[in-house]
Amino acid sequence: MTATSATPERRTLADEAYIELKSRIMRSALVPGAKLSIDGLAKQLAFSQTPIREALARLESEGLLARRPLSGYTVEPLLSAAEFDDLFEIRMMLEPRAARRAAERGARDLAGAGTATGLAAGDPESGRAGAASPGPASIEGLTAAQADALLACARTPDAGADKLVFTEADARFHNSVAELSGSAQLAKAIRRLDAHLHLHRAYIEPDSIGETEVEHLAVADAIIAQQPLAAEEAMRRHLERSRIRHRAAFEAARTTQPTSKPRRAKATR
Repeated sequence: MTATSATPERRTLADEAYIELKSRIMRSALVPGAKLSIDGLAKQLAFSQTPIREALARLESEGLLARRPLSGYTVEPLLSAAEFDDLFEIRMMLEPRAARRAAERGARDLAGAGTATGLAAGDPESGRAGAASPGPASIEGLTAAQADALLACARTPDAGADKLVFTEADARFHNSVAELSGSAQLAKAIRRLDAHLHLHRAYIEPDSIGETEVEHLAVADAIIAQQPLAAEEAMRRHLERSRIRHRAAFEAARTTQPTSKPRRAKATR
């Protein structure tokens, strides 16, 4: 089973159904395009329909399922080549900016107090990454707890770990950086984009997991050190390399998925 925000003691039936269904989607036991029946899933998973409905709605909000009028849910299909390229172009616009904003924490407060009006942290015109006018005020940045949490999120599981564990760890890091940006809308947009990479991450090669951790740590270190331009560039480099890794995974996913007409899912317990 995978980790969720709910602790084992507080986990609900809807949480259990969500975990099970997400696991099956990630492992292609529920293939892209498969139609899902609430009644059928309830019988197969031995749950009542209520937690199944809640789990399906949650998976829809993450972009893994699509709800069709009068026809229930279907597993989202794999991205087309054009959609894959568009996805990474949008990520390149949003995520480096999120990393930069996360590294600017505290500097904006100084600017608001008039201590760094023309030299806000990371301002391209200043020529200094994260620079602020000297003065008695200090830049607080992240708390120790926030820094520790970000470093923990930056680390990836061992190469031999379940691919779903890696998927969730990778998404957790990107979502953490987005949250630290201080922009709720930016964080929401990044979370929605990230969902489309879930299926492709399942095909990532083990060697790529170690590479991903090194790149994550570079981003985290720059954010903690309050170096906005360095954080922005580190995230951009990570996405460029990630695009290459995901491209290979994307091709592997498309060549191994069945090409027959989508069928109604018949998952086994």
